[in-house]
Amino acid sequence: MIKSSRFIFGLLFSILLAGCVERYYPEEDDLITGTLVINAHLTNQPGYQEIEISRSVTLLFPSADPLSGAFTQLIREDGELRVFPEAKPGFYGYDLDEAFLQTGSSYMIHVETPDGNVYESNFDELRPVPEIDSIYYEVELASYQTEGDSIDGVRFYVDFTYNDEEYEYLRWELTETYEFHNPDMEGFIWDVDRRVKPLPDTSNYRVCYISQNLSQIYSMELGSLDFGIYVKKPFSFVPNDQQAQKLKHKYSVLVKQYSIGEEAFHYWDELKKTSQEQGFLFDQQPALLKSNIHNVNNESEIILGFFSMSGVSETRGFAEKPGGLDLSLYEWYCFPVVKGPRGRVTISDLPMYFARAWRDGESVYAEVNKHCVDCRAYKKSTEIPPEFW
Repeated sequence: MIKSSRFIFGLLFSILLAGCVERYYPEEDDLITGTLVINAHLTNQPGYQEIEISRSVTLLFPSADPLSGAFTQLIREDGELRVFPEAKPGFYGYDLDEAFLQTGSSYMIHVETPDGNVYESNFDELRPVPEIDSIYYEVELASYQTEGDSIDGVRFYVDFTYNDEEYEYLRWELTETYEFHNPDMEGFIWDVDRRVKPLPDTSNYRVCYISQNLSQIYSMELGSLDFGIYVKKPFSFVPNDQQAQKLKHKYSVLVKQYSIGEEAFHYWDELKKTSQEQGFLFDQQPALLKSNIHNVNNESEIILGFFSMSGVSETRGFAEKPGGLDLSLYEWYCFPVVKGPRGRVTISDLPMYFARAWRDGESVYAEVNKHCVDCRAYKKSTEIPPEFW
């Protein structure tokens, strides 16, 4: 299961060698296309999981070229294995069973590419993971560079119990889901048949549910802690932005807590540092992290990506109309504004969308963006409420 792999790929390319993670800055000759990238972050959860294999298009501005035709295996230390067939270009998946996923056992991946090269990872132990005892939020005020930049919102926290030396390092992934409402306006479409007509109910969705993985990296070393309950592990701040509406109706966050080894911890920790230093756009050549995957017959080949096995526990928290926040809407959001005359409309410009709204007793009709009359146009958006809603 590698839901975070695309984020990692877009943020920077990550590579790790066995032992302590080492960063280096590549010379121009190293910034070649076609470098093999393998991302495999698998867990103890039975069910379908994936290994992603691709080749880099460039290292400075990463993007993926999926690699098809590879032979991919997940091998347990006792020789038991599972073959991951290719489900779609560059993605190799298997429905892992509980009997194969044994806590305390170590695993590795074995990949044979169409060009005849063989790649293997270091073994990684599947560790037990502490349960999350509770999840909750608090209303906070976040201040930025100036007092005028302050904004209120909520921050989620979790408590967990540290009572086993096997819990050496933890990592967290967060997925947010929130309800979004479009303004109550009449919608119209100027369709490719060059007729303007009311937007049908099947396309005029005013309530949607938006889900997305949060990009922040959270990790922690537990060795310096005393056994007991760890209280109030903080996560990212959710601003009360009137236009974004995250807290206006209902907000949920799914927290996944992973138990990882030292090598994986250093990988995520260095990735976090690099992302903070570089941001999403590289101002200078990026520091690359060495991989725990290698070419069996050519140790000098640069490989990107990382393999890990993790125990995982998860919990979901909700914030529904938090007290103490101004949850009023931004009244000008998507309000149709009449603009000056536009040039000739061609078939390539269609369809176009229009809306009629009322203000101070007067009707206003003008062109709007599609998402203003169909909230499904937002990324990661659907009109279907999630099961947990």
